[in-house]
Amino acid sequence: MIPNVLVHIGYHKTGTTWLQKTLFRAGSSVFLPLSPTDKPKALGRHFVWNRDGNLLSPFESNKSLILQEIETVLRGKDLKDRIPVISNERLSGNPHCGGFDTKLIADRIKDCLPDAKIFCVIREQKEMILSTYFQYLRAGGTDSLKEYLTRPYDGRRPGFSLSHLDYIDLISYYYQLFSVENVLVLPYEMLKNHPERFVKSILGFVAKDVSYNAGDWAISYNKRLNDSILPRFPVLNLFLRKSSVNAYSPLCIPKTIKLLRATNWMLRRNDKTYIRKLRKLIDSIVKDRYEANNKKLSGITGMNLSEYGYHPKEKA
Repeated sequence: MIPNVLVHIGYHKTGTTWLQKTLFRAGSSVFLPLSPTDKPKALGRHFVWNRDGNLLSPFESNKSLILQEIETVLRGKDLKDRIPVISNERLSGNPHCGGFDTKLIADRIKDCLPDAKIFCVIREQKEMILSTYFQYLRAGGTDSLKEYLTRPYDGRRPGFSLSHLDYIDLISYYYQLFSVENVLVLPYEMLKNHPERFVKSILGFVAKDVSYNAGDWAISYNKRLNDSILPRFPVLNLFLRKSSVNAYSPLCIPKTIKLLRATNWMLRRNDKTYIRKLRKLIDSIVKDRYEANNKKLSGITGMNLSEYGYHPKEKA
């Protein structure tokens, strides 16, 4: 019998690396990663990829494979009151593809693990967009920030969509599938500003009464892209990286990126000014697009997201 499982679905850029390496790690006294590699991300791939490493068709399911793998991991193991956990940020969709399969993944999780508890971390959208764009550049993207945010869908490969970051859609659907009491939503900003409250919220959600102090685990974050040139000249990625986001560029020259990094110092002194310019562009495109639904999200989650900048505070 498979016990109740905690499924951490993301989003991307919300401290997932820290969660996977620290809180949900192998050897934890609270959580048990459901993966033969002891890394919580591995099994989550089966909700997205098929056995050949290709994207699952909307008509495909890896249910038997997932359940078999969970049973294999649990066989002969003493849970010792630990909570089995699957953690993979891809389960909330890929931001560079508009989260096109987000609902499909939710349905697959429900089909495989109907009694699961769902954990989701969100991030204020304008900061999320900036961080996501830098991730896109790290992956080899060649669009400028404006092109990345405004390029229309051409009927072929999906791209970034502002709608993907309207969190209320995904969260409301998980509430519908698993019920409100079985879904926990926390803001990334809580992890940054109040890590003890963040971790205690997770432990309370899985009914674990564990003593925790903020100093127990060092909170760390992935560093932003170190290249100062790429945000200004993203087309250079055609020569630096080869990936799906630049159509596996045939112009890529191995090790060229090392030469580029040697010139970064010339632009680094203006980095803060340039970041402000990017934020100003995001403001001009996004405006108040998310505020109304973020306010609704405060209501349905019971969190005051205005405390973290998601929407204006209520006037007294």
